[in-house]
Amino acid sequence: MALLSLLALTSFCLGAAPQDSVAAKLDAHLRTYVDKEGFRGAVLVAKDGKVLHRAAYGLSDEKGKRPNQVDSQFLIGSLTKSFTAVTVMQLVEDGTLDLQAPLSRYLPKLRADLGKSLTLHLLLKQQSGLPVHLDSLVERESEADVSSAEILRLINTARLSFKPGAKYEYSNLNYHLAALVIEAVTGKTYAQVLQAKTFGPLAMSASGIERATNVPPKRAFGYAKGLLGVSRDENNVSYALGSGDIYSTVDDLYAWDQALFGEQWLSQESRKRLFTGGSRAMGYYGYGFRIQPYQRGPGIQEHGVLVRHGGSMDGFLSNLHHYTEDRLTVIVLGNVRPFPIRELTFELKELALGFAPGSRSRAELEE
Repeated sequence: MALLSLLALTSFCLGAAPQDSVAAKLDAHLRTYVDKEGFRGAVLVAKDGKVLHRAAYGLSDEKGKRPNQVDSQFLIGSLTKSFTAVTVMQLVEDGTLDLQAPLSRYLPKLRADLGKSLTLHLLLKQQSGLPVHLDSLVERESEADVSSAEILRLINTARLSFKPGAKYEYSNLNYHLAALVIEAVTGKTYAQVLQAKTFGPLAMSASGIERATNVPPKRAFGYAKGLLGVSRDENNVSYALGSGDIYSTVDDLYAWDQALFGEQWLSQESRKRLFTGGSRAMGYYGYGFRIQPYQRGPGIQEHGVLVRHGGSMDGFLSNLHHYTEDRLTVIVLGNVRPFPIRELTFELKELALGFAPGSRSRAELEE
């Protein structure tokens, strides 16, 4: 409740006047992206526990001319993976899961060679060798929701492209499998587990797992840019179990961000696992987060540690960046593609730290 009160006191909604020069600069910069790139979405920038800027831009519904609001709900795509990784670590903390156990312990119906050679550690670090998308295994995506059992059946047809652990290769299937493990050991759906362990405890009342039968009431429509304007463009997110099926708001994601980097919600060991990345060759990937250096404010020579993840799916884009040493969080949610969300996110960080937009170091440009 304290966090929600803070948001209400320190933020402003669409149409309100910026409260200080930093907010004014952030808003003006965002409006250039609205004018030049057709940005539509919602943004929250916070530093030292204080919201600097919180606003919505563009339309949520093109046909109905309904504007986005700060409480609009957006599909967050692969930012879902961070939630899946956190949930796995919560189950590790209570002794339910072992990161190094073969997946066959939890998923006896997983094909034998996969069950024997893969572990949760390899899945979360994106080192399994599984295909990048289910697309290569699905002939035609159904409009109806697909079940967890069907996703497992599809994964059982996959072939590994390298020996597990040999290298990094981003794959949605890693997080499908992690979500299936979560369901297997809890006896509940992924949605029920997320509600019990994250959305409920953190008062993220506007967040959840979307399916065709429960599209949330304030969810923005997703759009694709074309020569004749924008058109509706959305995935069947049931095919993105554990890797891209969460919807949320900027306020809920900020509450989650503050819990992640606090001292109470997760253990020190869990945070270490989540926020320890590897080299560039290994994707800078921790467990469900990318970890890399960033350029701090003017006059500070040492690099800080950026913890981030984003998402991209039909009609939607998302980014959540946490600049650790500066206690700075930048959240961008969009409902139109294509759009240079990564560049915008870095530029908002620069403005918040006193840089001119576009002056970030090369380290931050690396994938």
